[in-house]
Amino acid sequence: MLDKEENIIESNNSTSSNEKQHVDVTVESLENGDDFEEREIRDKAYKILKGHIDEAITPEENKRVRRKIDWRILPLITLVYGMNYVDKAALSWAVMFNLRKDINIDGNQYSWVSAIFYFGYLGAEYPANFIIHKFSVSKIICVVCLVWGVLLFGHLGVKNYAGLMVIRFILGVSEAPISAACINYIGEWYTKDEQPFRFLCFASGQGGLYIIFSLVAYGLGHVNDGSLYSWQYIFLVLACLSIILGTYMWFFLPTLPSEAKFLTEHERLIATKRVAGNMTGIKTIYWDNKQIIEAIKDPKTYFLILYMFFSMIPNGGLTNFNTLVLSSFNFSKYETILVNLPWSFFSAGQMWVWAFFGIYFKNLRILGLTIPMIIAMIGLAIVYGTEDGNAAKWGRVFAYWMINSCSASFPYAMNMTGQLISGHTKQSFTNSAVLIAFAVGNIVGPFCFNASDAPKYTHALATIMGCFAACIVIGAGLGIYILWENKRRNKLYGNPEENESLKLEGIIEGLKDKTDTENHHFRYVY
Repeated sequence: MLDKEENIIESNNSTSSNEKQHVDVTVESLENGDDFEEREIRDKAYKILKGHIDEAITPEENKRVRRKIDWRILPLITLVYGMNYVDKAALSWAVMFNLRKDINIDGNQYSWVSAIFYFGYLGAEYPANFIIHKFSVSKIICVVCLVWGVLLFGHLGVKNYAGLMVIRFILGVSEAPISAACINYIGEWYTKDEQPFRFLCFASGQGGLYIIFSLVAYGLGHVNDGSLYSWQYIFLVLACLSIILGTYMWFFLPTLPSEAKFLTEHERLIATKRVAGNMTGIKTIYWDNKQIIEAIKDPKTYFLILYMFFSMIPNGGLTNFNTLVLSSFNFSKYETILVNLPWSFFSAGQMWVWAFFGIYFKNLRILGLTIPMIIAMIGLAIVYGTEDGNAAKWGRVFAYWMINSCSASFPYAMNMTGQLISGHTKQSFTNSAVLIAFAVGNIVGPFCFNASDAPKYTHALATIMGCFAACIVIGAGLGIYILWENKRRNKLYGNPEENESLKLEGIIEGLKDKTDTENHHFRYVY
């Protein structure tokens, strides 16, 4: 499947003699310090690019290096992102095995336990993005995975409501860097066209590991040896796996393409040149407060924030209450876990469908933000409209599974920030704002599920339906804005897709840490 992706075409084959002459002059000016002073270059990757910026990459070289990167990076990122999800989802399994009874908490207290995680996430998000901006992203991913393991061990010692609140809050703090770190990390290794497929691949790990650990939880739920509660074994297993994974990644997850030891020197140059073509730069630690002001003025920021907020209200509620809602269909606790497995197939499976189509069709991002929400809304409407109990039980269950189609939009929502925003400070700030909206939405979500509304949670389902509708409108609005802005830029500055010299100038502007507003040759993907 990966081999069918569009290869990078040699730039010399598509340039006229006049264009080629302009490219040579531009590169020579950069390296001689005439028109583009080297001191303006802020990117850490420029050292390896110097003297090679205008060299073409053959399709064969591109494919070979991309394949090596895929095999080294994608499995590890998929595992860590999947663990990030099941660490949170473990609470929904634990509650099926008497967590609330064993530590003596009621339904509304459980809502607070679900939400407090995101209060920690919310408070830590902006500092986390600043750290990601300044330090090695790969090492940050490793450290947070190790910390998760320690905190999951801490769940074994929880004896009451207060203890569970504290440990869940700290777990939220520790998980704050991971989404932004994965966004940045994929952006450091892959071109814009390649990124959606990779995001879908590793995001599908959430659904994949959820299925696997649902079966593990089912088995552990039958353990009754007296030494630990059944739900404590779930946290014990996840803790051990998190620590093992974090330790392994410390030694085998590479940093930047220009420093990758698993690539030869020539392959490191190719890997770096591939990403430089994104016009977003690769890595700089320079912090520019002016870019924050630009982010605040940028309409795209608010499209992304609003979409994330409304999409996370359903996520925050259903992640922790989905098993409780499904148990209202008159399943036992063990049946509920098994019947809930296709819930993840509707997210992970749909991500792979989108990934497949993404190989053949370039611009699917806006469709990825809207179509899964439409499917989820249809499923929820069926569940909501058949609460009188007259509909077939398994028909309602299938409709309930459809609701989790909304999760297939999440990789697109996260990926859009890295692809629509250029300038490292602006991107970090926008990431923070979007992930703060992520946390706030997840905080609001559990409180839609009021204990007095149990077990059908009618009012919660109605609220979630409204959130799905809002996401559809916002996603469509973002697409219209992007298309209009690209058309305006092409009219004013020319089309870099049709002019190699404009593309090269855009690459150089990216290495100078220019924002997407400052870089007139930057074009938005949709």
